[in-house]
Amino acid sequence: MNPVKKILKKLLIKAGIIKKLPTDKPYTYSSFYPYMPLSNLSDDELLSLMRHEAHRIEKSTYNNIFKAKYSMYLEKAKRLDCIFLIFEKRNRFTTENTVLWAKKIRISFEDLYEGFISPNSSDAREYNFTHLDSFSKQISTRRSVRVWSKEQLQRTEWLEIAHTMIDSARWAPCSGNRQPWKFKILIDNEDKLLLDKLKEEHCTSAPLLIFVGMDRRVYGSLSNKDYETALFVDAGAAIMTMITGAHESGLGTCWNHFGRDLIESRKVNQEAYDRFCKKLNIEDYIEPVAILAVGLPKYIPPTPARMDIKDLLI
Repeated sequence: MNPVKKILKKLLIKAGIIKKLPTDKPYTYSSFYPYMPLSNLSDDELLSLMRHEAHRIEKSTYNNIFKAKYSMYLEKAKRLDCIFLIFEKRNRFTTENTVLWAKKIRISFEDLYEGFISPNSSDAREYNFTHLDSFSKQISTRRSVRVWSKEQLQRTEWLEIAHTMIDSARWAPCSGNRQPWKFKILIDNEDKLLLDKLKEEHCTSAPLLIFVGMDRRVYGSLSNKDYETALFVDAGAAIMTMITGAHESGLGTCWNHFGRDLIESRKVNQEAYDRFCKKLNIEDYIEPVAILAVGLPKYIPPTPARMDIKDLLI
């Protein structure tokens, strides 16, 4: 370590921003600035940090900055080593998909293109404008449905639908590959009625509800904010993927706002949300974003007018 870095490290330790590391355990309990000691993080936090760091190492090749910032990416590689070691000590995630993916990136660190990117890439698809045009026309037929058919599917079918919608959500883009989404499936009436004081009747009467929350702990690691606004961008990307697929299958959906501004606007809302979380085991670090109502529609509502494209361009 060069003298400047040594002085900086001492100042950070003295200020309490990072902790002095035990000499016998240089990595497992490491305090990589600006992160807290890795061993203090939960499994979910470590997994998200692992995905984030592996993703940043990988994309350095696409951005052609790996060599120029080699020392920074080496630091991230060492952080991955620490996380893998912690998982070994905890006897966790030996076959978890994203851990295996991150390990492949770590193993190929010195030559990412030949070791990881090239053997795992696929050929580019042939450009075809008609596919984009067809999708644009199809998505224009999606409506928010709030009136449900009397004839609905069975519970097992709704569970399969919910899991398939969530499966599509996990392929949505997300900031830094954090994969922070958390979902709760509501089918039983007693669970849906917990929203009685919070949302309209079309929610409590929908055959299927999916609560969409985000793990707030995995955002804001590099800032002093509680979380980054990317949290809401990531949530919206996942939600749009879910309702687009549901629409394609003939289901009706309604994307319902379920954010803090709604929840904290009235005392009765706060109390209702507290009951909702307590009954459904939703932890306080889960940031509420939306409730998706899903069902067979009674009819498709009229098409609302949309602004012209020219009015949307800056």
